[in-house]
Order: sequence, then C-alpha cells, then structure tokens
Amino acid sequence: MLLCARALLLDARRWVEGGALLIEGGTIRRVLTTRAEVRRARATRRVDCGDAVLTPGLVDAHAHLELTALAGRLRDPRTFADWIRALVRARAGLDRRAWQASLREGARRLLAGGTTTVGDIDSSTTAARVGARLGLRLVVYRELLDLWDERRRAAALAGVRRALPVRTRVREGLAPHAPYTTSDELLAAARALAGRRALPVAIHWAETEEEERWLAHGTGPLAALLPRSPRRRGLARLDAAGLLGPRTALIHGNHPARGEPERLARAGVTLVHCPGSHAFFGRAPFPLERYRRAGVRVALGTDSLASNDELDMRREMALVRRAFPRLAPAEVFAMATEHGARALGGAALLSPGAPADVVAWSMRARGLGQALEELTAGQPAVERVWVAGRAARTP
Repeated sequence: MLLCARALLLDARRWVEGGALLIEGGTIRRVLTTRAEVRRARATRRVDCGDAVLTPGLVDAHAHLELTALAGRLRDPRTFADWIRALVRARAGLDRRAWQASLREGARRLLAGGTTTVGDIDSSTTAARVGARLGLRLVVYRELLDLWDERRRAAALAGVRRALPVRTRVREGLAPHAPYTTSDELLAAARALAGRRALPVAIHWAETEEEERWLAHGTGPLAALLPRSPRRRGLARLDAAGLLGPRTALIHGNHPARGEPERLARAGVTLVHCPGSHAFFGRAPFPLERYRRAGVRVALGTDSLASNDELDMRREMALVRRAFPRLAPAEVFAMATEHGARALGGAALLSPGAPADVVAWSMRARGLGQALEELTAGQPAVERVWVAGRAARTP
C-alpha cells in the first residue's frame, strides 16, 4: 500500500511536504520524500489522504482499559485511601461481560483520538484473553499484587506462569502493582520472570505522599489498610529487587525524594506522567523539571476513567502544555510518541522498518512548528487510523 498525504510528520523533528509511505506486511518499507518518488512508486493499492497530515500513532504508556465502565463513579475522594476503597467496591460489581465491554470501549476511545499503542494494566486477565481483537497495538501488563500475603503471592505467580501467545500486535509485560502492595518476595519473582522472558515492566511509584509515608514510617491513612511497613522507600525496594532498568516504566512519580530522579536516569527507566489523572485528584504541580534536569525520559499516559475524565492522548498533551507553557511542543509530542514507545519496547516514528501505525489528521499547519503546536495544544480531528498497516475503525 502507498499511503499519500499533503505532508508527513515523521517524528518530532522531521517534516516532509507531499511525501508518501510504502507499507508492506504491516511495516513501513520506504518513506518517499519527493513528489517525483511518489509518482514513480509501484504499489498494488494507493490511498490518497488528500490535505491530511500523516504522523506516527500516539502512544498511551499507561492505561487501565478494564476500568472504562467506572467513568464518573469515583468522584471527590477525601484521601487516596478513600479512592482505593471506592475502587475496590466498584470493581466488585463488574462481571466478565462488563470487563470485556470496558476494554472494547476504552480501545475505541483511544483509537478515536489517534492512539495506536497502549500499555494496559491487566488485573482481571481480560486483556490477555481478548486484547488481540481490540485493533490497537497492545502491551498487556499482567498485574501482580500480594499485599504481603503468602497465599495471594502464590496465586498471583500461578496466574502468570504461562507466557501469553505471541501475536502480531499484542505483547506480554509484567506489572508488580506498587512498592506498597508487593512483598520483597513477589518483586524478586517478578524480576526473575521478566528477565527470563525479556518482558517490559510497569510499576506504580511515588503516586502519593500517603504511600511514601507508610513505606518509610508505617503511618498515615494506608496504615489502616496494610500490614506492617517495611520502613524503606519504594524506589530503594525496587532497586534492591533489580527492577530498575531500560525495560521498566515507573508510573506517576509525583513525590520523588532527593536524588531519586538521578537514580532513574542512571538506570535508564522511563517515568510515565498521567496529566489527566493528576488533575482529577487536584494534586500539587508535577515535578517535571526535576526529571528533565536529571535526564529522565518522560512519557505520557491516560490512566483510567476511574481517575480521569477522558481517554484521549490529545488532551494529555494539551494538559502538559498548559501546565508547562515553556515546554517545547516537539518535546511534548515526543513524550506522547517516541518516549512511550521506548518504554513499551517498540518504536513510534515514520521510518523504514518501523511498524505502520499511522494517523491522518485534519490540520491547517503548513510546517513543522505549526504542526507540532496544533497537535500538542489544538486537539485536531482524526480522519483515519492504521495499525500494522490495517485500517482501524474509529467513530
């Protein structure tokens, strides 16, 4: 297939007028950069997107699509512990059919906003079973959680003993939930399993002051929900377990201690910020500049509709732009594409050998700077989406 358009935004740095993509077997084989090359190109099918601009698909580096059905049901918690209690109650009312409907609706919303790849936390095993039918490129992070209970630990590990089948658009990952919900033994087992299977890992980390207070001192609202504290900060526990490395994404990171951003940078960890979820809880400003100064790669995610108003990476970029007006649009776009893809073990750019995950946008932009401004702040309309070279259905 030859995919033609008015312009191509190959990545956050490269703009091509009047080019095209030659796609074969779900992969970009060639990027044609002149109109003469486009005229001479041979393909069994030509798709002309007219005045649209083609870009790589957006990457949602952290989502809980199975919670889409909980939209609007967990409003205004007084504390994070209150929100956890409300979430546990709401989840108990979801059956297998509801989990699947949640997943499908979440995928539909992401595709409609130009997202083609998602790192999805799977605590219900629904994504592992039906993820290949969602149309997205998916990393299924299989959640592990034991709350320091040996029997729960055994059950969690039994659930991931068998690897997921290898599929074109679906990869397996592991998600030890968070340092405050996972024992040392479970963290060590997750590290061993991820190493054997070369799996990406996602872990919630330093999301709230409450969890860090409990981990370090055993005090605060979480003390009523959890057993005895390990009296050790979360990042130190993850480091001791050998879970810090280039295949690890740490989610949230709202409360890093002194020296922790530098520790992440040295390990090559990706930090995933979820601006919509941050706004949902009314949290203090995200310490983005600390991570940037330390050299940490920062990606973006939507989290879930249990703690966000939308599943739309366009909105996440716009929220970052509003919170950090001096941040370059190119960096924001990279957070929503390349950085997230690296965390998930893939690529998000229009380049030979890259997956043919492409979005056609309705845009007025007439150059690189205008395009990046419009994409990161203007929330342009999506015309068409392709995942692995196949047209995805969008509303």
